[in-house]
Amino acid sequence: MKIFPLKLSSLLETGIVKIFQLRLKGYNDKLIIEITKYLYQICRHYNVVFILNDRPDIAKITGVDGVHLGDLDCSIKKARAILGNNKIIGSSCYNNILNSIKSQSLGADYIAYGAFFKTKTKEKTKTIFIPNLKKHKKNIKCATVGIGGLNKSNIKKIAFLKFDFLAFCSSIWYGKNIPTIEIRNVKKVLDSF
Repeated sequence: MKIFPLKLSSLLETGIVKIFQLRLKGYNDKLIIEITKYLYQICRHYNVVFILNDRPDIAKITGVDGVHLGDLDCSIKKARAILGNNKIIGSSCYNNILNSIKSQSLGADYIAYGAFFKTKTKEKTKTIFIPNLKKHKKNIKCATVGIGGLNKSNIKKIAFLKFDFLAFCSSIWYGKNIPTIEIRNVKKVLDSF
């Protein structure tokens, strides 16, 4: 834990990252709260939005900017009741057309689609069927996020989907380059679209 905050600070100092999502699995609540509060202060220093994965209760306690919900987490309605109207709620919709429309109608601020490519972050992922997504994305008015195995080499393959945001994890934190170099490489590719 001592090294990660330094890496995060260096990464956010580049000004490239606008949103940071913290995903902690297998930690007790006390430790999640402690880590969240510490990393949130770093994000605030760099004016980066902080989203906590899975836990609207801890997002409320720590005062972070929002929460991201998967299909096994609490409902958007319950998260909204906990967090109020001024916090961000995101929803993973994978490749499920009905789920994305439902999430939007329930008040999700953004919808995440993925995985597009093989990822080390999750063992079991639902692969996107791009023709379906392209077809129904036209009906989605809230922000959209592409996620799952994205890196500088493959993001051009989904550029035509015109997501509002792209999420990167393994390629930044577990790649061959240090995170600051890798995020700059990603930015170069994105700037060329």
